[in-house]
Amino acid sequence: MSDLTNGGGGGPSEPSLTPEGSLNYDGETDSLLTEAGPTSAVEELDGGDMTGASKEQDPATAAAETAGTSSVASAAGDSTASLVYSFAKKVVTVGIIYFVGYMGWSVAWLITPVILSVARDQWRTKNETRRNVAKASALANDKDVILARLGDLPAWVFFPDVERCEWLNRILKQVWPNANFFAKNLIKESIEPNIQQALAGYKLNGFKFDRMILGTIPPRIGGVKVYDKNVSRNEIIMDLDLFYAGDCDINFSLSGLRGGIKDFQIHGTVRVIMKPLISQMPLVGGLQIFFLNNPNIDFNLVGVVDLLDMPGLSDILRKIIVEQVAAIMVLPNKLPIILNDGVPALSLKMPEPEGVLRIHVVEAKDLMKKDIGVLGKGKSDPYTIVSVGAQQFRTQTIDNTVNPKWDYWCEACVDVSHQTLIGIKLFDWDRTGDHDPLGRATVEISSVTKNGEIDTWLTLEQAKHG
Repeated sequence: MSDLTNGGGGGPSEPSLTPEGSLNYDGETDSLLTEAGPTSAVEELDGGDMTGASKEQDPATAAAETAGTSSVASAAGDSTASLVYSFAKKVVTVGIIYFVGYMGWSVAWLITPVILSVARDQWRTKNETRRNVAKASALANDKDVILARLGDLPAWVFFPDVERCEWLNRILKQVWPNANFFAKNLIKESIEPNIQQALAGYKLNGFKFDRMILGTIPPRIGGVKVYDKNVSRNEIIMDLDLFYAGDCDINFSLSGLRGGIKDFQIHGTVRVIMKPLISQMPLVGGLQIFFLNNPNIDFNLVGVVDLLDMPGLSDILRKIIVEQVAAIMVLPNKLPIILNDGVPALSLKMPEPEGVLRIHVVEAKDLMKKDIGVLGKGKSDPYTIVSVGAQQFRTQTIDNTVNPKWDYWCEACVDVSHQTLIGIKLFDWDRTGDHDPLGRATVEISSVTKNGEIDTWLTLEQAKHG
């Protein structure tokens, strides 16, 4: 990626470009060569003893029995509803089979839904496992997390300059009920209209949140880092490793169908900039809060629209939610909070960027073959998506090749260079269904700011070769 020209400001800069292969930047022409030889461009009832049991029940015992009766009744109701639902599913299944036989259609009409159902179950099982691990990370202490899964360790374990902040997690737990109320209003007033407008483009109308309970589990901060080098004397910069895997229960309606969102999870690095520093209380004029890069977002659909919870369909709703989060607080978008009336709102809402990043995606080599040809594996129809924060750029699609040449240029505005990544994702374009991933790579913008220009290659991650 190339050429970051400073436009003012001087954010923290700590270069750390260590690609597995190399991302080839043409230093002479401010370009990024994205080819790759094998490298590619562009990653109780404990009864005790019951002795001497009295024939008369005390009030506590009576209350316990009453509660037990209520619980049994509730369980019976759930069981009845489950039985009715199971019966309805079987009736529909038998009806479909009968209809296919009656119409004399090919057996493929039965086999195809079965294959799709099996693929859907495998996909949901994989996601459920990941969600359970994430929820354990949010609920358990750090020791349990370490023992559960080394891959999801909090940031302070890996980075010595990132500190634990259990005190902050206790504060979040205390204020979460109030923040819960604020978040519900934000979703209802700001996010709901935007989702309605976005879904209208897919011919899906009538979206509305019916009930929003964000639950009792607050977000968790895995670590905090405060910068003291290359920082203006008029500001404080702090990074938070934010993780939320709560017990939210959100119900909505879409085109007359009712559904819900559960197991909502979000993980990302949040930067908090306190500026300007002033001589009156509270000593800080305002805050800027934003994600450095697009956070990882996942959730589970329930209810009637559970039919959408499969690759290719639920991605529509997931994509829209990611876009709405990005539009609010992913660079270059920031959530400003003014703490002093004497601070100009413009200085927080529209700060001066550090510069402009010019990116040249040239080519890639030896990509994976995703399309099936007549004699077996064919080739691919690759294209690249380059992302800088919430900004995304897409190259053209090159048909039927594993060595595409794009020669694509784009420019991205950079507000913060430190810890911000250039994301490079390659896909195989398909006419139907999801586009198959061909690999991904990342580059830290701070490495570009240090060198001015970089000409290198990248080995694609999550790919067999390329």
